Amino acid sequence: MAYLSISLLGSFQVMLDGQLVTGFKSNKVRALLAYLAVEADRPHRRESLAGLLWPDWPDRDALSNLRYALSDLRGAIGDRQAEPPFLLITRDSIQFNLLSDYMLDVRSFTESAGVDKSNPPFVESMEEATALYRGAFLEGFSLEDSSPFEEWALLTRERLARQATSLLHILAETCEAQGDYEEAQSYAYRQLELEPWDELAHQQLMRTLALDGQRSAALAQYESCRTLLSEELGVEPSEDTKSLYAKIRNDQLKAIVPSQTEASKPAINPPAFLKEKSSTFEAPVFVARTRELEKLNGHLKAALDGNGGVVFVTGEAGSGKTTLIQEFTRRAQDEHPDLLVAIGNCNAYTGIGDPYLPFREILEFLTGDVESRWAAGAITREHALRLWEKVPVAAQALVEVGPDLIDTFIQRVGLLERARARVSEEQGWLIRLGAFLDRKPVTALNIAALQQVNLFEQFTKVLQSLDAQSPILLMIDDLQWADTGSINMLFHLGRRL
Repeated sequence: MAYLSISLLGSFQVMLDGQLVTGFKSNKVRALLAYLAVEADRPHRRESLAGLLWPDWPDRDALSNLRYALSDLRGAIGDRQAEPPFLLITRDSIQFNLLSDYMLDVRSFTESAGVDKSNPPFVESMEEATALYRGAFLEGFSLEDSSPFEEWALLTRERLARQATSLLHILAETCEAQGDYEEAQSYAYRQLELEPWDELAHQQLMRTLALDGQRSAALAQYESCRTLLSEELGVEPSEDTKSLYAKIRNDQLKAIVPSQTEASKPAINPPAFLKEKSSTFEAPVFVARTRELEKLNGHLKAALDGNGGVVFVTGEAGSGKTTLIQEFTRRAQDEHPDLLVAIGNCNAYTGIGDPYLPFREILEFLTGDVESRWAAGAITREHALRLWEKVPVAAQALVEVGPDLIDTFIQRVGLLERARARVSEEQGWLIRLGAFLDRKPVTALNIAALQQVNLFEQFTKVLQSLDAQSPILLMIDDLQWADTGSINMLFHLGRRL
């Protein structure tokens, strides 16, 4: 059985049965393998792959280029002889075979980083993950004539780098608490290699150097931090960094357990629907509309079979569109216990003055912000509980693939409070969320300042992360009042999902 090893963290490298693969005829062939291997959770239409790699070519020529690249790729990795094959190829789509005999360092890294266990197994898993992170994703690799691929690579690179620095921060914090200052310093140094302007990493290094008896080195590290921030960003160190410097300079620093992150504070009161079984929800009286319900059920079945899509329900005002959709979603949840339903509403009064309103509400649903809706009788307790169970998955997805959605689409304070209320004790995903929010600067709600392509792609990837565990049904009501950004988001999701 052929064994394929794909390394994308750092420089691109592929091994087949222990031998370096050098038969790639172009970077487009390498890019095709990288994209298929990382995005292996679904089949990719040939048209989409052709547009990704040859965006400025006519469709016919781009598809022809894809056929040649695919043939070259299969030859380079021995796909035709492999059993099972590394690639699942049909007339319409191509997918990397997750059941083939292969290793992808990106997948191994994210799996090790995502283990949700308490110490020490969790720490051991984090150490394994950081060892796999040899460098930035596809370091030194680019396709200058393919901006869609470059955007995908950049988003993936930033996501993995954030995950790596977050893990290194936790490991340094853990080693410091155990008095292993030398090991804590090594993790702090690695953080600074990835992100030289990270003040928290500078603080960790200053503190552990001082506690390790290297006071002069700790003071010198502050000067390095101050110079770097001044020359590169034109700013001064934070008050926390200055205060730490003063303590070290005055010999006032003592060995302490690292300060609690927000995630490690005592859990807040859980939402009422976890304790109270009653609510004011009453299903509306519903009659007829059998044909319409059957059509909607047909679309839902297709989506559950992997063929997602967008369905529009149109009609005059007062014709029962909202009631029809509510009945459909209620029945769908009864029939499919794992189905997640998230609802967003457009507003006739604010319109374009409230950007992305329905999708902000949808993300609130998917991150468990449902207590007020349940209390108002807008959703059932079962609906609320189903969404509440997915808070860990949603929180982790936001940190890993949707960081710019925090403080824009979703408020960090509410997210962290729900995360803390979701568990009775510290867990790996909660520690990572708290550490990430500690590192992420607090920003004002400024959706307009974000690039749409990054925003749309991050929202898409959050949905895909959730969908990997449970199918999702999004409902947008009063779409006629949607702002332009929401329409563009809907168009993007329709293409990508």
